[in-house]
Amino acid sequence: IKKFNIISSWVVRQYQNEYNPVHWHSGHISGAGFLKVPKNLGEHSQKENKKEQDYFGGNLNLIHGSRMFLSESSMFIKPVVGDFYFFPHYLMHTVYPFKGTEEERRSISFNATIDEDIFNVFKE
Repeated sequence: IKKFNIISSWVVRQYQNEYNPVHWHSGHISGAGFLKVPKNLGEHSQKENKKEQDYFGGNLNLIHGSRMFLSESSMFIKPVVGDFYFFPHYLMHTVYPFKGTEEERRSISFNATIDEDIFNVFKE
């Protein structure tokens, strides 16, 4: 990659019970980095049919395609301060509400373009 042009960048401040709906971005590449994460994020679990399950609120959920044999369509990333993830702009993603804390979850995101001949995999 020789060209990397940031189109836009923003900070997301999220508190208990807030969420970021399923969406995608513009440009070629998007990214999300974690600046602040509640101490007990992910410790909350829920009971379903008397069985305890992990609760993924506050995690970055990447969504692509459909569930198939040997292929998951959804991936959860537990935020860690300092971690940064890059993904194609069209990859749908969301953050479900987290619970059990008054602390803030803060992330930074961007949209960027790169060399067209690298991004355009269908070139002839």
